[in-house]
Amino acid sequence: MEQSFDGETLGLAWVEQGLIKVKDPSPGSRPATIKPTHGVEVVISGNVVDGEAQVFESSEITVIPLNKDPVYSYKIQIANDGLEAYLILDVTDGVYYELKDSPPSNYLRLEVESHVVPAELDPKGIIESAKKMGIEFGLDVEACVRACEEKPTEPVLIAKGRPSVPGKDGKIEFVVPLEKVIDLPIDELQVDFRESVRIPDVKAGEVIAVKTLPVTGVPGMTVTGKPIPPAKPKDPPFRAGKGVRLHEEEGITFAIATISGCPKYSESSGIIEVDEIFFHRGDVDLSSGNIKASGGVHITGNVAEGTKVECESTLEIGGTVTGAQLKSWGTIKILGNVFKSEISAGKDVQWVQKWNTMLESVEERIDTILEIERQASRLIEEFGVEVSAEQVRRLCDPGVLFDYFRELIMVLADFYKEDLSTLPEEVRDGILRTRDKLTDGSGTVFERTRAVSEDLAIVRTWVDSEILAGQSDVIVPYIQNSTVNASRDVVVTGQGVLYSDISAGRAVKVQGSPGLVRGSKVYATELIQVNAAGSQGSAATILRVSETGTIIAGTVYPNTSFVFGRTRIRTENAMHSVKASIRKDKLIIQSSTGTIEVDV
Repeated sequence: MEQSFDGETLGLAWVEQGLIKVKDPSPGSRPATIKPTHGVEVVISGNVVDGEAQVFESSEITVIPLNKDPVYSYKIQIANDGLEAYLILDVTDGVYYELKDSPPSNYLRLEVESHVVPAELDPKGIIESAKKMGIEFGLDVEACVRACEEKPTEPVLIAKGRPSVPGKDGKIEFVVPLEKVIDLPIDELQVDFRESVRIPDVKAGEVIAVKTLPVTGVPGMTVTGKPIPPAKPKDPPFRAGKGVRLHEEEGITFAIATISGCPKYSESSGIIEVDEIFFHRGDVDLSSGNIKASGGVHITGNVAEGTKVECESTLEIGGTVTGAQLKSWGTIKILGNVFKSEISAGKDVQWVQKWNTMLESVEERIDTILEIERQASRLIEEFGVEVSAEQVRRLCDPGVLFDYFRELIMVLADFYKEDLSTLPEEVRDGILRTRDKLTDGSGTVFERTRAVSEDLAIVRTWVDSEILAGQSDVIVPYIQNSTVNASRDVVVTGQGVLYSDISAGRAVKVQGSPGLVRGSKVYATELIQVNAAGSQGSAATILRVSETGTIIAGTVYPNTSFVFGRTRIRTENAMHSVKASIRKDKLIIQSSTGTIEVDV
């Protein structure tokens, strides 16, 4: 244990079982020195030693370990939206210091062993704290226990609420465009731009728009148990205006057009409507494209060369028409003049008129037979006798009655000779059923006649509707080098008709000033009325009507032809105040100079 230097015994210090022990040196020799270290505080004879210090056996040496107890704190934060709660830990583990034993040395450097004392967190306390803060929904106990074990430095999510689930906004989808669109085909090298323009248009019965109703969202819940209402979904207004009806089916609302025309939608009021008239302000030309509408059309400007306007109702044009094509199921009214154009108004119902004539003949025979039945019934009622079919038949002359019935069969035979394939299916079936009723021998004449009448009711309905569809006129001040057709009347209100073809289902009236028809072909079923026809020159003018029609003219110049069915006559001299028609197999032409009669 002794340390010597040049025969001197040095002082010694050492650590044994955590205590510092000292041996003094020989007289005059160097005493032992100790050097403190971290983790302990050395007190010698009541004084705290910071640096090196000599010690002796007489020194009172105390070593105080600078132990630290474990400490921790925590706080719980709830997010601003209340959907999350976080645990924030501030944990410091403790430390325990112990002097290490050291051998005797004249210069003793103290050494310590440190022992970490982990902080022990109580999850129950944290959970209780969370509950005291009102956290009662979505509290994750396992996360609290895990945080106490792992002691993370980052915030720990210990509670999670349930966010509200947003609903779905109501949505309006338009099936037809509400603005003019340009539909350019991508697979064609040459494209007529005029044919690529589509105006807003809808037919009666078509769906304009579809609205999906809003769906309410699902409420949420904060970690403190407070309900979170979902945002209210948008419900765009959706109301039916003029020409529209709403139909709801399985949560979907359909806006259906009740008339044909131009669809419109007001976003502020939510009103969907159909305007029967499409208004085009300005000219119809290359920039506007052609116009095709299911309703009517009103054009404020001119219709330029190479363009087309088609519609299924009335057509009104505020300017002139040049080199264009106009087609309308309704009346066409043109305020300006017409040049080098093709115009057609209404459906061609002349063939329907043929069916109407045949049907009227059948109806006349049916009325005759059923009137006999009605008269017989009234006669029996006067005598107070109960009416039966057999009694009615005995009261009538069988010969006369069957003559009427044969006539009915004969006029119905004309129906069967026609091409029925061109008729609507229900009309064709109605006609064919009448043949079965006539050939079926069961039932009285009256019963079979009534059955035929019932089957022909649908034919009458169809004929009337088709004739009504032909009630369309063309009204224009002046026509030149054009073709004009109208299902009813062509009315010329200005200068007249030059070098054109005009035809009308009923009448052509040229009543303006001077109201002249020259170098033209004019046809009407019932009436042609003009102020003047033909000219002094060589241009031929032809006025043609049916055999039952009439031609009236203020002045007729030479080389003007009157045609009545197959009968034709050409004027050689000028005539005035002319009225021509066929009466009793004679064509009679009356004028201020006399009357001409021609056998037909």
